[in-house]
Amino acid sequence: MGRLKKIPRPYLYLLIVCLAAVAVFWLERPTQERRGDVLNQPLLENFDAGAVARIEIEHLLNGVQLEKKEGAWQVAPLRSQLKEKLDEQDHGPRTLRQGSGQATDNGPVSWKSADPEKIELTFSILQDVLLTSLAAANPERHGLFEVNAAGMQVRFFDAGGKKLAHLHVGKAGPAFTESYVRKEGENEVYLADRYLRSAFSIEPADWETPKESGNK
Repeated sequence: MGRLKKIPRPYLYLLIVCLAAVAVFWLERPTQERRGDVLNQPLLENFDAGAVARIEIEHLLNGVQLEKKEGAWQVAPLRSQLKEKLDEQDHGPRTLRQGSGQATDNGPVSWKSADPEKIELTFSILQDVLLTSLAAANPERHGLFEVNAAGMQVRFFDAGGKKLAHLHVGKAGPAFTESYVRKEGENEVYLADRYLRSAFSIEPADWETPKESGNK
């Protein structure tokens, strides 16, 4: 048998570099969302749903607001913060944003009766959600999981206007029945055991009482 040809040194170096790059890719998997240690801890510990008197939900240009007035829930459209910023660039700042005096593109807010069962179901889902694992702790990865300004924002307030919780609800997880979520003021991104965007519609009609929604 003839002797094997010796690989030229430049090609040998190139081969070593390629093998090292492949090894790093498979070990680090930079494009893959990771699952950390199993946590199974509540999304919102000690969250008192009975204290919530206002909910704001927004995603990109659209939003909805729910407010308890004299013991009954009402719903109306909400101008998202992103839409406000775009409008300010075009027309200057607006003076009203939150609350019953907020204006919309078509004039004053039109409040309608909201379905209390729908809201109670949402609270029930929220209180049952578990954080199954830590996905990331680096703020530079917030965009990857859509838990930054481009993601869904859900805010809860009490009757005095105090913010009780603020969630950044991100994209679906690997199983599509999960979602990524981050709490305002924290860098950690967690994988939750529920796809939360389906529980927080940004369409006012989805929150209206069946009677009002059917008459539209």
